[in-house]
Amino acid sequence: MLKSIEKIKGLGVYQSYSKPTGTQDFGIKNLIYGWNYSGKTTLSRLFAQLETKSTNPDLSGCEFTFGADGDSITEKNFSRCSLSVRVFNSDFVRTNLHFDGGSFNPILLLGKESEEAQRRIDGLSQRIKRSEEIQHKLDGKFEELKARIAQAKTDTAKFIRQHLKIDPYTATHLAQDLVAVGVLDSQLLAEKELADAIELALTPDSKKPSTVDELHVTPSIEDLHKEAIAILAATPSFSNTIKHLDDNPAVERWVQGGLALHPSAGTCEFCGNEFPQDRLEAFRAHFSKDLADHKKQVDGLLARVKAAVYSLRWPKASELNAQFHESYTAAAETLPTAIDAFNQAVRKLADEVQRKADDSRKAMAPTPLAAGLEKGIKDAAAAVNIVIKKNNGLASNFTKAKADALKQARYHYAQQFVDDQAATGMEQQKVRLANRSDRLKAYAERLRPEISNLQAQISQAQQGREKINERLASMLGSEAVQIQVVKDAVGQDRFQLIRKTGAVAKNMSDGERTAVAFSYFLTKLQEIKLAEFKETIVYIDDPISSLDANHIFQVTAAIRALFFKQQDKNSPWQTTCKQLFISTHNFEFFNLLREIKPVASNKGARLYLIRRIAEKSSTLEDMPPSLARYQSEYHFLFEVIHRYHGAPDKTVHEVLMLLPNAMRRFIELYTYSRLPGPKDSEQVDERAEILFGVERAKRILKIFHYFSHGNTLDRLAGNAELIFDLEHAVKDLIDAITETDKPHMDALIAATQG
Repeated sequence: MLKSIEKIKGLGVYQSYSKPTGTQDFGIKNLIYGWNYSGKTTLSRLFAQLETKSTNPDLSGCEFTFGADGDSITEKNFSRCSLSVRVFNSDFVRTNLHFDGGSFNPILLLGKESEEAQRRIDGLSQRIKRSEEIQHKLDGKFEELKARIAQAKTDTAKFIRQHLKIDPYTATHLAQDLVAVGVLDSQLLAEKELADAIELALTPDSKKPSTVDELHVTPSIEDLHKEAIAILAATPSFSNTIKHLDDNPAVERWVQGGLALHPSAGTCEFCGNEFPQDRLEAFRAHFSKDLADHKKQVDGLLARVKAAVYSLRWPKASELNAQFHESYTAAAETLPTAIDAFNQAVRKLADEVQRKADDSRKAMAPTPLAAGLEKGIKDAAAAVNIVIKKNNGLASNFTKAKADALKQARYHYAQQFVDDQAATGMEQQKVRLANRSDRLKAYAERLRPEISNLQAQISQAQQGREKINERLASMLGSEAVQIQVVKDAVGQDRFQLIRKTGAVAKNMSDGERTAVAFSYFLTKLQEIKLAEFKETIVYIDDPISSLDANHIFQVTAAIRALFFKQQDKNSPWQTTCKQLFISTHNFEFFNLLREIKPVASNKGARLYLIRRIAEKSSTLEDMPPSLARYQSEYHFLFEVIHRYHGAPDKTVHEVLMLLPNAMRRFIELYTYSRLPGPKDSEQVDERAEILFGVERAKRILKIFHYFSHGNTLDRLAGNAELIFDLEHAVKDLIDAITETDKPHMDALIAATQG
């Protein structure tokens, strides 16, 4: 049996809870009252951990200590405690029921003859559950990896779309490229290749490259050099030479040139003296025909050698497509050097032929040619032409070349993605996870037919349905939703909610959902054997949410029927379970339940209050006398207000946290009791103005309209200047009731002080 909650730390509004001094231990029946958001459901979830014997992820990290008949139960040992606990709260509803028209598990009420079959079902179900839990984790990891891979694909596709300016290009397009890359050799490009491909792919049609003329080169020096070897080595034959002319080649050339000007004797054009015939004949004899022919050969060779100087114009790199600029520049780089070497050899040969022309009688030999002068120019031109041909090919087929370049760049990035994924190993992990998950699914599928066969032997789903339907009819009347038994995909019985018309019940009201959920819980408790139920602790959290007063009576009756019994009407109440905890925010329900007072030595009924004392702090304490003595929360609300009114320090947080909602609720109840008109005809502000006067009513209500839904110290602390108005508003309310309804005020004060 649980005796108390000694402490809770780090859990929701129980950041640092310790059992208040003097708080009584838990009894057989324990009623816990608290307003919304005070911490009732959080408390129920702590009890639920004692039921499951496993940590709720939402409660991880908290500390707690339950006082018990034996050793204390803490966050460290609760999984080993032997207590049998059952909890009804929002988690139970969410886990067990489906209000979207789906089905949920049938309730089986078992007899002795089917206990063994049920034990086998439980064992198989546990194995399936464990299998599904592992499978769920594997599927979660699989989906996480799948999402990461999908995100990587999306990011890569986005990069390709933006970098290559392809629109649209999504993860779907990338997937298609990945398929293509998968059947090809590696599509990775070298850095330069990739840059060229991207540049071409992004070249607009307006900048389509034009064709460029190829180089045609015909350098010639080798034949001239061979000819020069022969001519420079030759010497002409002479018959009658003049020694002075032999010794002076320059004079000889001058005389030879003059003979053409003086074909006959006469006056010398240079000196004006007479030029006799015999001198003319001597000169003509000196310059023989053989010499003339030889000089003609030399002069002809000289002219051809000088003409052999080579010049060449080639296109600028900018005239070609940008992707060829670098290779074209590299290819053309050797051309100037080759041409310069060639021309230097030509000039050298021309100088040597010129010397022969100046001295025809002397045998000479030209300087040997360097190897490959002509070939150097031709090879360089050929290298340039290779690039020009590529450029011209691109220009001729520009559209296809762009498309091919774009595909190359796409495939490069797709290959890069494949390689990156292989490096991370995520795809392999995904495959392994999927295989493990499939094996677990197959394992579970093999067990389910066996469970179905066992369930066929013991199925009492109809009985469970009838029990719930009886309770629903009791709670909701003849128009209540009902439960029918249906078969799922593997033939197992499942419950399904239907309307009176037979249609699947969807869009149910909150009241209907509450009634179905609680009926399901109560019926499910009947699966427990009577002897075991006597040793079971039951915690019920707010089973009347959204139900009207009539239905609250029905819920109370259902609780009384299942959890309490009397030998006769004059006998004391006894509980059918070991211990019962019920928490609620509804005071009417609270009052109905506290009428049932079980007797059990000195551990009968206990009344508790959960209240917020700070922003993240609630406390569980004995019910204040003002609530415990009276059948209405009205007295408790007045006690909170009156206690604040008389408090010497009105900034105490404990008071401030309760005051705004207590004040508003009290004014609603007081004004409605004084002016009980149609429910929706007047608002609390209008009733307050009638009873207190317009000006005073506004002063009273303004501050509480602002604070009553805050529920946090932040809102109070953030409006320090308004805190002082609280005191005046409370005083105005006390004064207004005292002045206009003094007997009522006196009775309230007496009730809270009695």
